[in-house]
Amino acid sequence: MIYRIFGFDYVFNLQFFQLMFLCAILGLISKYLIQIVNNEYFVVGLNQVLVFTLLPVTGFIITSVISNNIALSLGMVGALSIVRFRTPVKNPLELVIYFYLITLGIVTSVDPSISINFSIFFALSTVGVEIYKFLSEKFLPKRNVNNQFSHYLRINLLKDDEGFDKSKNLIHKSFDNESFIYTMGFSDYQKVEKTILTIPKENIITYSIDVSNQ
Repeated sequence: MIYRIFGFDYVFNLQFFQLMFLCAILGLISKYLIQIVNNEYFVVGLNQVLVFTLLPVTGFIITSVISNNIALSLGMVGALSIVRFRTPVKNPLELVIYFYLITLGIVTSVDPSISINFSIFFALSTVGVEIYKFLSEKFLPKRNVNNQFSHYLRINLLKDDEGFDKSKNLIHKSFDNESFIYTMGFSDYQKVEKTILTIPKENIITYSIDVSNQ
């Protein structure tokens, strides 16, 4: 029936489906590792489930199709060279994760065992970074991110603020319980007050101001 409708012989390839499923599973595991262990805001949401599922699969299919065809390979390089992000990537980690997901799919097409080892290394790196953060906070001397900062604003917003994302005063941004948490550094208290006044009151959940003793 499929041949009569579309004009080609359809062949169900179980191994191909298994490898696509492997890519999707490894991508989803990576998502929840970043979300739970690193608490990164950009991986939260239903759209990101599709991104982490389909991006490795897409890389796997592209590599499988062009691996034995030089003409297709050159054409695909030209096609991919015009791909651009429509919106700027504000978090460097986000860009790294996208490349990781694409590489995961490519590696699966070459050798599935390598892709599993790659995912294990990614998981160990993710956990290792958090262990390092914990140990550094406990044992390493705390220093100001910038000596010019004497006042620190920690503010919890319902929606992310584009002005904060581009601000030179931004020290850290995270996502927690459907809200965005910003940590900003300022040289004096007046600048902290001016920054708070620029934010709509309905967008502010809580905020706190800390003064450095140094």
